[in-house]
Amino acid sequence: MQQAFDWAIEQADSVWLETDMRAHYNPTRMGVIQQATQDLIAKLNHTCPNCGYPGFAITEHQRGLPCELCGQPTASIRSIVYGCQHCGFQQTVEFPDGLRFADPTYCEYCNP
Repeated sequence: MQQAFDWAIEQADSVWLETDMRAHYNPTRMGVIQQATQDLIAKLNHTCPNCGYPGFAITEHQRGLPCELCGQPTASIRSIVYGCQHCGFQQTVEFPDGLRFADPTYCEYCNP
């Protein structure tokens, strides 16, 4: 790299140096692409229970997990909705994280 710079500076009065941020040379972007690929594979492997079409995926997050202390709905996720783009079938999964109540820390009433 240094030799290339030295050669370039001998050829001209100034040299413009910049990093190559194309995805196949950028480790951060490669990591994001890898995660996107894994997400796509998982989505394709999840088939619709109604028609068997691949891509049965989360279409909506429904908030309103009740506060453990006061019972008021919070912004925490209560359920998720899976949907099929092919046949339109939807399936709701309540308490997807196994939590039935939210910590009062996340309650607008208990912790405004």
